[in-house]
Amino acid sequence: MINKEMSDLEMEMKSRIRINLEDNGIEISDDGSLLNVDSMSFISSVVCLEQEFSIEFPDEYLSMDYMLNMDNIYYVIDKLVNNILDCE
Repeated sequence: MINKEMSDLEMEMKSRIRINLEDNGIEISDDGSLLNVDSMSFISSVVCLEQEFSIEFPDEYLSMDYMLNMDNIYYVIDKLVNNILDCE
């Protein structure tokens, strides 16, 4: 039962991430890679995701090289939401 709940939560979070990215003009390929990312869409997406999840990305994660796919973005947001990402 817990695994299903976790899976549902993960799907919900990934859906919210996808909507925010797409609202900022970023396309997501079948493998989760981000397409059509420029500096404006990246920064706009970061701000929207921070607002959506009530988080603040640590500076070391504010790189298009790091946030290059859905899995990386989900990982960071999940850790921030659950207060288990070391931000020092």
